[in-house]
Amino acid sequence: MPLTVGVVGAGAMGREHARQLRTLGVRTVIWSRSGADAAAVQLGAEPAASFEALLAAADVVDITTPTTTHLALGLAAIAAGKQVICEKPLGRTAAEAQQLVDAASAAGLHLLPAHVVRWFPAYAQAKAAVSAGELGELQRLRFYRGGAHPTSPWFADRAQSGGVVMDLMIHDLDQARWLAGEVVRVEATRDAGTREDGAAAGHPFESASVTLTHASGAITRADGVWGPPSLVFATEFALVGSRGSREHSTRSSLPGAHEADSPYRAQLRDFLAAIETGAPVRVTAADAVAAVRLADAALESIETGRPVELG
Repeated sequence: MPLTVGVVGAGAMGREHARQLRTLGVRTVIWSRSGADAAAVQLGAEPAASFEALLAAADVVDITTPTTTHLALGLAAIAAGKQVICEKPLGRTAAEAQQLVDAASAAGLHLLPAHVVRWFPAYAQAKAAVSAGELGELQRLRFYRGGAHPTSPWFADRAQSGGVVMDLMIHDLDQARWLAGEVVRVEATRDAGTREDGAAAGHPFESASVTLTHASGAITRADGVWGPPSLVFATEFALVGSRGSREHSTRSSLPGAHEADSPYRAQLRDFLAAIETGAPVRVTAADAVAAVRLADAALESIETGRPVELG
């Protein structure tokens, strides 16, 4: 019997997931605390009157809500015997993320973290090149990710969102570990506030730089920025190895999000295949915990002004 997916949340990411599930022909139910009837009609999904109604209707619960809700919603879905897809970061802290992993494992259920950047072609191709030995031993990795500061108030509350490090840069922290292996040392700095002059006056900003030392000896530098509304979303990476290098840069809005070959579509297709057939997935719950642990360490380094050693 085909799976029914219940999308929790009707914000930008919830709508994207529901839209891509429709392209996959998946029956989709959607619920949001703020109401999801209009979104459901627009997206070809069915509205659920409550979270409990969504649990009753769905085989898979897809959590796209703010970070601090992931633990409670995930535990409730697991307790109801549902397979779970969860947007990044898996938890606000590594301890929360691990709690979800342990609950899903004990229940024998899938917990699939939506680290969609692993499905973006440039990043997937870089991973394939590294795995094939084309670059030799990685020595230096450089990442940038930046765009306009999110407008929803919870993003600006670092206690809820973890700020630019936890919410935005976690993609590149995950990429660094995916490409260059485990990390033994994390050092980070951050700058944040409100612009006082120029065209960006009155707008909040936050930037951070994170340096990772990998067990292999490779060094990663990642920079993230939430800036004024005029700052166009862009990502970059540069990988330097003992036998070659690889670079990628985009200075346009997120590519392919609404196309048939969208990375979001590919991610959800692979997740559903894993649930239905046991097919391997590109990112595991353990990977998601590791990414949150790196972000936790970066935030600790920012607060203390000292590097954090990881065991």
